[in-house]
Amino acid sequence: MADTLSVLPTQTAQVGDLVNFIPEPKSILGSGFQALLQTGAGVAGNLLSGGIDPQYQALIQEQMRQQQQMQLVSLVSNSEKSKHETAMTPLRNIRVG
Repeated sequence: MADTLSVLPTQTAQVGDLVNFIPEPKSILGSGFQALLQTGAGVAGNLLSGGIDPQYQALIQEQMRQQQQMQLVSLVSNSEKSKHETAMTPLRNIRVG
């Protein structure tokens, strides 16, 4: 079954004697996609409620720690780069006469 996009008139605008239908796109998705979203929400809910397998708990915590470290390094790097570019701007604007 191919997903299609149908255009159904839902609102009207009247100018004089003419009535103009303003189409509103309406997606016709199968219930399969909706079921997939609900399953994903259920899995995410289980993870957030402490339903993580203890075998993976330490691994997930280490991954989160590593991501926080990477974000900190990126923040400092971007700050130093910005500081350097700000200091270099006047030097680049000096013209050799």
